[in-house]
Amino acid sequence: MFNLFKKRVTINSPRAEKFTYGEDLENIDADELRNYTGDGVKIDRPLFAQTVEKHIKQTGVELDEEMLDMLTDYYEVVVRSNANINLTAITDPVEFATKHIIDSLMLSSFLEGDTRDRLIDVGTGAGMPAIPLAITHPDHRFAVIDSQNKRFEFVKFATVRVNVCNIHIGRMRAEEAGRLALYREQFEFATARAVAPLNVLTEYCMPMVKMDGCFLAMKGDNFQEEIDGAKNAIFQLGGRFEEVKEYKLPSGEKRSIVVIRKVVPCRRDLPRRSAAIKKNPF
Repeated sequence: MFNLFKKRVTINSPRAEKFTYGEDLENIDADELRNYTGDGVKIDRPLFAQTVEKHIKQTGVELDEEMLDMLTDYYEVVVRSNANINLTAITDPVEFATKHIIDSLMLSSFLEGDTRDRLIDVGTGAGMPAIPLAITHPDHRFAVIDSQNKRFEFVKFATVRVNVCNIHIGRMRAEEAGRLALYREQFEFATARAVAPLNVLTEYCMPMVKMDGCFLAMKGDNFQEEIDGAKNAIFQLGGRFEEVKEYKLPSGEKRSIVVIRKVVPCRRDLPRRSAAIKKNPF
């Protein structure tokens, strides 16, 4: 299932070109390329790296120099490419480090131990949380899916540029993946970040979770309302609500991870098609 590179690769190209997806760079000044993006956003690699180092202890990740360099490369490739493809509204290095990287790495506590653990990131967008997790957990295996071709192509571009070697990338809708043998009940963990309400996400993600595995829904501080609204969906998809892991980002914003454990195999007729899920969610 996972197409893993056998070794890391070296990209011999100017730095800004190496880290920019979808932009014609021929007529842009080289000095401007090094310091700013095509839409004038300043790239500050040292400040980003300092911020990650300052707050990494909160995630429980033991960060080495290579991991930090790769995370910094990832920050640069997202922010540079953001001028050409809408990936994130957060481009400030401090905010990117805390609201994207640190937030993504809060899932790390679920990946401790068995290196066979596999996690799928549903509706990955710019590659979060999967790419930061893959960088900091090189012995684990990850998969990402997204239905938008531009984001699918960007994630492929980013993983090569940053040399992330332990991710499988797929372009498809979640409800399609959940019916394929390649994905159905193949993962210890499934996660989704800012994609849809919990009752909808449960139907998208739970079919891909193995028995006794977990769906880890990344939410804000209004999780109780979403859990109450998703009780029927959790039951219908063979899940059992287990716990909520609450935390605060360095900025003070409250976040949560809703943990739903799979205790019964999903019915064969689930997940339904997208139109049915949206029109009549459980």
